[in-house]
Amino acid sequence: MFNPLKALSGVGDMLKSGGDMTKMAKIAMEMQKKLGAMSFTVREGDIEIVMNGNQEVQSITVAGVPNESARRAINNVIKQSQQAAAGQMNEITKMMQ
Repeated sequence: MFNPLKALSGVGDMLKSGGDMTKMAKIAMEMQKKLGAMSFTVREGDIEIVMNGNQEVQSITVAGVPNESARRAINNVIKQSQQAAAGQMNEITKMMQ
């Protein structure tokens, strides 16, 4: 089983020492690839949602009927929240420099 915390071990030390950004990029790409291959399914009543590890909704079904517009809407709001979080992390990174 993939452990994202283990994959990130040592990244903090690399940042402190001005580490190898190419190595960090490779680690991040590998992690994203592994997360994308994961699949999570939740069923609540007659609703089923399937999402991958990159937080992309793959399908939504209600009473066995696919709901593409709900899938798109949820993916859009997830993307917006991820972009906001990334912006906040960039601000933190700038303050640390």
